[in-house]
Amino acid sequence: MKLRIPTSIYFIVYYFLLLGLYHYKIITYFYWNNIAFLKEGSFDLSTDRLLLSVLIFFLNLFCISRIKKTKFAYIVVSIFFILLTVPSLIAFTSKEMYPEQLLLYHQFFFFALFLFSFIKINFSGVPVLNKKQSLYLLLLVTTVGLVPYLIVYGPHINLKNLLLLDVYQTRMKMSGLSNPYFGYSYSLFTKIIIPLIIVFSLELKNKVLALVGVLYLIIFYLFGAHKTVYVGLIVVLVFYRWSYRQTVNKILKYSGLLIVLSVLLAMVSYDYLWILSFRRVHFLPTLLDISYLDFFEGKPLYWSESVLKQFFEYPYDIRHEYLIGELYFNNDAMAANNGLISDGFMNLGSWGVAINVFIVAGYFMILNSLKIPPKYFGLYFLVIFSFLSSSLSIVLMTHGALVLLLISIFLLNQKRDLL
Repeated sequence: MKLRIPTSIYFIVYYFLLLGLYHYKIITYFYWNNIAFLKEGSFDLSTDRLLLSVLIFFLNLFCISRIKKTKFAYIVVSIFFILLTVPSLIAFTSKEMYPEQLLLYHQFFFFALFLFSFIKINFSGVPVLNKKQSLYLLLLVTTVGLVPYLIVYGPHINLKNLLLLDVYQTRMKMSGLSNPYFGYSYSLFTKIIIPLIIVFSLELKNKVLALVGVLYLIIFYLFGAHKTVYVGLIVVLVFYRWSYRQTVNKILKYSGLLIVLSVLLAMVSYDYLWILSFRRVHFLPTLLDISYLDFFEGKPLYWSESVLKQFFEYPYDIRHEYLIGELYFNNDAMAANNGLISDGFMNLGSWGVAINVFIVAGYFMILNSLKIPPKYFGLYFLVIFSFLSSSLSIVLMTHGALVLLLISIFLLNQKRDLL
């Protein structure tokens, strides 16, 4: 008889393993040393904060257990908890270096996401295309949308890129030909539309159209030699066969094993695994949050770099991400991109955080009201990840979150299982 380990156990093991890795290795990285020097503090463990962190962790875990594991909301709240809330709780254990205010912001987001998951919108009257209709529509959109790329990039395609040759030369040449259309549509095609074309074709057992989708993906790769064009398809296929509960369990299980492996390798002075994985994905965003709160306290930008730039003058000579990179990480070439919390604080302080939190919670509230099959979760995983590492407006527009929302309502909402 196969032993079935409760998901809560996976969460608990994950929390304490990550806590150990953080205080054993993460805080020794020079980024943390730079911030500690600037703030004249220390990232050492605080026992009082640790006890509070553990209590809040179990409260959050109790809330997650109240969500049905078959619901889309369950995996959304769980993934944000894994990637954002738990690292926040762990970073909070570092004495005075992690502001209580920042912990409150992250907890505010967690509970907003959790509570909004119980609000339902009735989409029963909205027409939904079946898979065949959806496939043909996506093929049409991609075929038409491909034309401007062929006109501008087509003459400069280098087939050597298929063998990973001349990649950087191609990227430099193509970047000089870019325009707003390409900037807004590239991720949309490569991370959402084309992966869906391939998946729908496989579901309908249409090998010809599946091959067309693969060819489209290869063409988009040749437009810039960016291997990331394959990320959308890979992520969709990885999550395709798992239920929401299985996905959460597997992420926690393999993350736990990876933490153990990182620690073992670190003991023999091999640090690249934890540096490239948990430092970058889990804790660099928390360090950026600390930096953004420290710098923009009382100095909001009022979205003067983006939607309100016609009304407010941006006060700095360089963009905010390079400003933070230079001041806090001693690297003027580092684009220290921020996520939804620090993006909101940077633009309007606590009110900005509240605005971003309600927008993101409302976004997933709409998705929670739909019947999204677990096999398509890979598309949403990329969006969740984007909310953690990019400004809200960029995620919604450039990374295709708004278009994915429309696709979810009209193409992926399975009121009935139609082919």
